[in-house]
This record gives sequence, structure tokens and C-alpha cells, in this order.
Amino acid sequence: MRLGVISDVHGNLHALTATITALRRRGVDTWVSAGDLIGYGPHPNECVDVVADLGAAGVAGNHELIVLGRLPGAGSSDRAHTSHRWTRDVLRDDVVDYLAALPPRLEIGPVVVAHGSLDDPEEYVRTAGQAAAQLDRLERSHPFGRLLVLGNTHRQLLVGEGTGAVPVRTGATTTLRPSLRHVLNPGSVGQSRQWEWPPRARAAVIDLEQGSVLFERIAYDVRAARRDVARAGLPYRSLHAPPPLRSVVARRMRRLSARVLRTQPEQAVGPAGRRRADGEGDVHGTR
Repeated sequence: MRLGVISDVHGNLHALTATITALRRRGVDTWVSAGDLIGYGPHPNECVDVVADLGAAGVAGNHELIVLGRLPGAGSSDRAHTSHRWTRDVLRDDVVDYLAALPPRLEIGPVVVAHGSLDDPEEYVRTAGQAAAQLDRLERSHPFGRLLVLGNTHRQLLVGEGTGAVPVRTGATTTLRPSLRHVLNPGSVGQSRQWEWPPRARAAVIDLEQGSVLFERIAYDVRAARRDVARAGLPYRSLHAPPPLRSVVARRMRRLSARVLRTQPEQAVGPAGRRRADGEGDVHGTR
């Protein structure tokens, strides 16, 4: 069975339809949504209709819960608050009923799905350490679960139990070690938070029989999507919210520093435990 895994659609109908088309080419049998069908984008009703017509199994995201009044959304940005007010005004009653019936978690065989984390739809699981903590929680709460699907961060992620982060290669199949549990985030369909232009939709295909995952990065009609955002009177960055440039630069500098430290040759340690330069203190060296 092949699962088409989507998350964080955020009312972006153009990205959603392009994603479904791309994943259907991969032979998807069943659809899974990790939450946040609504929020930010101008087509919440239409996106829910499309996902419901797919027969997708899904969970509630924090944006659904905020719009439904089940979460306060105190930490949301001004852009999100504007979106929530607008979305409440346009949601049809049947769509409200659909969203209200979404569970916080669900199981599909060995796959467990939640939004932010197993216990908190607003939590961000970004690092290998945070993912490892979720796998410990998964072992206790869902002992037969082998793969935990999360959303919320809008970034693709794959972390293996005890092995750390696995490189995400879009368009390439990654085999999962059957003896290990994994955390997977398919990325966001509707609101790219990468420093990229044009923005792309992201999703994943899980092949349960082969024990593999395929991450996708999908082009869609960004111009039409932005036109619809403007017509709805929603904020400009509703469908593409890259991080501030200073955050990108700082992250790349940290990675570069870590790479330099890993590749630096080991230096000998002197008598006092301090590192010494080559030749320092050698019997035949210069004093």
C-alpha cells in the first residue's frame, strides 16, 4: 500500500491540486493529511472539499483548532490572526463539521499521524533530538507504531531511531530500516517556508510494502495563487513565508563552523592538557 502524505495545505488550492496530480503519478492508494488544511490561504472550503473527496484520513492541526475556538492561538503572528478571522467568516457549516470531527491522532497500520507532536498540535519538532523524544513517546503510547508522521514545521524531515537525521533527497526513494522507528515530516503543501523562488509544494509517498519513502517537491501556479490571495484581501506572504535572511545566514554559518570542526586535523595535547602546535615540545624540536 502506498500512502500519499500531505500536511499544512493552508488553503492553497493551486498547490494542493498540483500535489495530488504529482502523487497520483506515483501510484498512491490511500491519502493521509497531517493537519492544517486551512489558515493563511484563500480557499479553505475548496481545499477541505478536495481532501474529503480523496477519502483522506486526517488529523486536526493547530489552525483548525484555533479557528474552531479549541486553542487560543495566543502565540500566532499578526498574519495568522488576520487569516483566522477571515477564515471563520467564510467557512461553510459542513466544512466546520468536517474539521470538528478530525481526531488529534490516528493510526494506519504501523503509521501514526499527529500534527505538531504526539501530545501538542502546536509543538515544533525540528531537530533529531526532538524527534528522538517523540520516538520514545511513540514506543510507550503506540507500541506497534513504526513510523510517526508529523507536520507543523513546514520542513521535510526524516529521523531514524538511534541514527539521527537522514538526508532528505527529493525525487529519490529512501529505504527505511525495518528494525528502526522513524519520524517523518512531508513538508508543507501550501506555505513554503524555505528561502526559495518560486515557492514549491512539498509532500511524501510512503510505500508500506517496500518500506520506503519518497519526498516530493512540486511546482504549481504561484501567480494564480497570489492573485487569489490579493482578491481575498489576505496578507501578501500568506502562501510563501521564508525565514528572515539573518536566520538563514546564521544557520549556514553554524553548519559551516561544524563542518570545519569535523574536518580539522587532531592536534596533540601538551603536558598541561592544552592543545599544542605541531612540533611544540618535541624532544628534537626547537626550544
